[in-house]
Amino acid sequence: MSDSHGDATGIRWLLSQAWARTGNVDAYFHMGDGAMDFLSLEAFLHAHDAEAKLYGVRGNCDYYAPDVPNDRVVAFGGTRLFITHGHYFQVKSTLTLLDEEAEAQECTIALYGHTHRPAMDMGRTLMINPGSAMDGCLAFLEVNEGKPRVQLWCFS
Repeated sequence: MSDSHGDATGIRWLLSQAWARTGNVDAYFHMGDGAMDFLSLEAFLHAHDAEAKLYGVRGNCDYYAPDVPNDRVVAFGGTRLFITHGHYFQVKSTLTLLDEEAEAQECTIALYGHTHRPAMDMGRTLMINPGSAMDGCLAFLEVNEGKPRVQLWCFS
């Protein structure tokens, strides 16, 4: 998920909708502009999925989360994910910089936010934007032996 912009209550509702479709989840990713929302939900997320890993990054509006990294690389499902908000890679105008950075980090998938629009694009890497959690959107990523399956969901 990405771009929750202070709506931790909305995230709880959004996740309850997603959990009805997914069951247990291995990891949660938040791509910024709501880093503090994500941090505040740790107990809530672990109440549903006790063993789940939590990975968040800082967005351009996350002034109060200086200890949260701008981007990170995570091993997941037999591949490597590059996670970023996207503003440093100009994702509102091009995905080329994001794609190049993910490849340089030896990742096959890039997760990003910032645009508030759900999207999935293929370049050198698979680039996934879940859209804005504040608007009821998220992505479900399943990776088995390095092969991804993605679903983009928007609940209203």
